[in-house]
Amino acid sequence: MKVKFCLVQHKKPSVAALMKRCIGAKKKMDSSIAKKWRELSGQSHWRGLMEPLNIDLRRYIIHYGEMAQAAYDAFISEKASKYAGSSRYAKRNFFSKVGLTNGNPFTYSVTKFLYATSEIDVPEAFIVKSFSREAWSRESNWIGYVAVATNEGKAALGRRDIVIAWRGTVKTLEWVNDLDFVLVSAPQVFGNNTDPKVHQGWYSIYTSEDPRSPFNKSSARSQVHAHM
Repeated sequence: MKVKFCLVQHKKPSVAALMKRCIGAKKKMDSSIAKKWRELSGQSHWRGLMEPLNIDLRRYIIHYGEMAQAAYDAFISEKASKYAGSSRYAKRNFFSKVGLTNGNPFTYSVTKFLYATSEIDVPEAFIVKSFSREAWSRESNWIGYVAVATNEGKAALGRRDIVIAWRGTVKTLEWVNDLDFVLVSAPQVFGNNTDPKVHQGWYSIYTSEDPRSPFNKSSARSQVHAHM
């Protein structure tokens, strides 16, 4: 019996071909998120998406986690700087500076920076004050931002998404300050004659205003409401 062998040479795909495949897969995933954003946002209480964790939901969670993380990455916590308590970056190039633009279809524009002050003394984990005599502000801290999806972001997300991102305490070691807190009623949030109570420091930061401050003539809460 004669056996014939046929040698087939397989060519390695080019870089361009690999990139094309990756882009195609990415667009398919983006399309999936755009179609089921309501489900991913909890419309059906994430039934069928948790165990195992759905790949679209995983990407969705990471996306919003990165948006929140940007408020930490851009915050200036070095007290020696005269800009301590401010944002490192301007609104116009905020997302490119924090590294959220390259290869990211979920694109946004920052439309407003949010600032906060406090009527009571709060731990430095919340409000950072500069040591410099030329400090940009004596009363306020940059606390977050409002961002609106661009046309490209709208196509990838399935709607004109609006994100309000707030930063929390500044350093890991300062979380110990959070353990010493007082709970108070929050009538400006929940109305009068209600039972829920919140952290006194955060409630003050959320609702305080200072007529002397160019950044906090209105509270952080009012800034958000006025922008919506």
